[in-house]
Amino acid sequence: MTPLFSALGVLLLAALAEWLHVRRIRAVGRLAFGPTGVPHGWTRVVPLLRPLCLAAFTWGLVTLLMLKLAAAEGKGKDGDSKTATRLVFVADLSPSMYLTDAGPDGKQTRQARMREVVEGILQRVSGNLRFGVIGFYTESLPVVMEARDPELVRNVFNGLPLTYAMPLGQTDLGQAVNAAVKLVGDFPEGSTRLIIFTDGDSVNLVPITPRPKSVKEVFVLGLGNPHKGTFIDGHQSRQEGDTLRTVASALMGTYVDVNEKHLPTSALGDLVVTAPLAQRGLTLAEWAVLAMVVGAAVLALIPVALEFFGSDWKVGRPERDEESEPRAKEGALSAR
Repeated sequence: MTPLFSALGVLLLAALAEWLHVRRIRAVGRLAFGPTGVPHGWTRVVPLLRPLCLAAFTWGLVTLLMLKLAAAEGKGKDGDSKTATRLVFVADLSPSMYLTDAGPDGKQTRQARMREVVEGILQRVSGNLRFGVIGFYTESLPVVMEARDPELVRNVFNGLPLTYAMPLGQTDLGQAVNAAVKLVGDFPEGSTRLIIFTDGDSVNLVPITPRPKSVKEVFVLGLGNPHKGTFIDGHQSRQEGDTLRTVASALMGTYVDVNEKHLPTSALGDLVVTAPLAQRGLTLAEWAVLAMVVGAAVLALIPVALEFFGSDWKVGRPERDEESEPRAKEGALSAR
């Protein structure tokens, strides 16, 4: 209501000023407009038009200010790290992830399929989010934590050679999951979603640490062909569904095979923000800008219109006859 009350106040003050102005003009009507004492008929709308233009400009200006303040307040709330949701990706970086048996046609590497699934998730989530990436092979390495920009996550999954930062050896999935859970244990309660990408190719699992109170939900996403293995490092590597179900059960999470299909949108829950339907007509901000532009333009054109089309009576200094000026000077000299 603030924009409306502001516009109403300006309208009343401007109308009072116009009323006083009209009274003063009437007192000097013949001097301003000639023998008739009145201007052209269309000028009668000017005392009404000027207050309306000022009120429209005021309403638009105050509306934009209120929208700006509301947006800044909302942004400040969204920026509160205590209420932010942490979306942490735990990525398997072992050599088996570069085997080609993933995707709907089985012609992608598991690592490339992981990148596709991550991109599909990032395109669907929104809100007050903090992103994290933990990579694991023989060790677990926090790569990005508490990031606001999802582009940092994309950069990690787009071929960043993190494997070279870890010593060679065999993948220990149990130790990696325990290390990842420990890294997010200090976050606020219920603020974290863990999404673990792996093919399950690992040494024997050690006992999985129960998930801390900071973790609200866990997804274990399986990659690689779950039926046919590919030879690597002396054994057949495939997606170990039983192993991944065991990890998901220990963490009270959900196992999903994403080798051919993406993680369902319904699984992401409140992380998915539905885009609003396209609005018909102008938005409130656009109406405010339009009111300001029209009000200012009309107000600026009124003096020009009054000057050229307000009255037929033109007041000016009379011009002297060039021939009569020398005669006047001679007459003045002879009189002396």
